[in-house]
Amino acid sequence: MRHDEDLLDQLTAEHQAVLVHFSELSGLPSGDPQRKELVDLVTDQLVRHTRAEEQHLYPLARDRLADGPAVVERELADHRGVEALLTELRPTRVDSPRFDRLVARLIEEVTGHAGEEESRLFPAVRAVTTEAELRDLAVRARETERRSSGRPHHQPPTERPADRLPPPERPLMERLRAFLTPGGPR
Repeated sequence: MRHDEDLLDQLTAEHQAVLVHFSELSGLPSGDPQRKELVDLVTDQLVRHTRAEEQHLYPLARDRLADGPAVVERELADHRGVEALLTELRPTRVDSPRFDRLVARLIEEVTGHAGEEESRLFPAVRAVTTEAELRDLAVRARETERRSSGRPHHQPPTERPADRLPPPERPLMERLRAFLTPGGPR
C-alpha cells in the first residue's frame, strides 16, 4: 500500500484486495480447506477495513454530506449484515453445504457494498474534502488498521454461543471482540 495515497484510494485498494481473494475462493472446489483459510483472511481484512471506515470515513460523510446521516446509516446497516454473515461463517465447517451458501452471500453483500461506496459515497466525499484532509485520514486509517486485530485470540467455543451481540452503535470491531471474548461482552 502506498503511503502517499489518500483515504479513498486506500479504501478502494482494500476493496480490490478483498475482491481478489473472493475470486481465489470461487476458484477452489467445495470442501477445500484453503477455502476456510481464505475466509479467515478475508474476515481479518474486512474487520480492519470496516473499523477504518467507521472511525474515519463515516464521521466525515455524516458531517459534510447533505444526506450524510442517512447515507452513513445505510452503510452501517451493510456492515451489520456482513458482520452477521462472518459470525455465521466462523463456526461453519468448510465441507458443509451451508459454508458455500454463506460464502456466496458474503461475496454478494461485500461486492455490492464496495461498488456502492466506490460509485456514490467516495465521489461525494471527495467533492467536499481537501486532498490534504484525505491524505491525513489515510495515515490515521492505516494506524487504526495496524492496531486493530481482526482475529480472535482464543479457541473457538465447542457450542454455539447465545446471541450476545452488543447494541449496533458500537463499532464493528468492538462488537466482534465482545462477541468472541469468553465470558461475554464487557
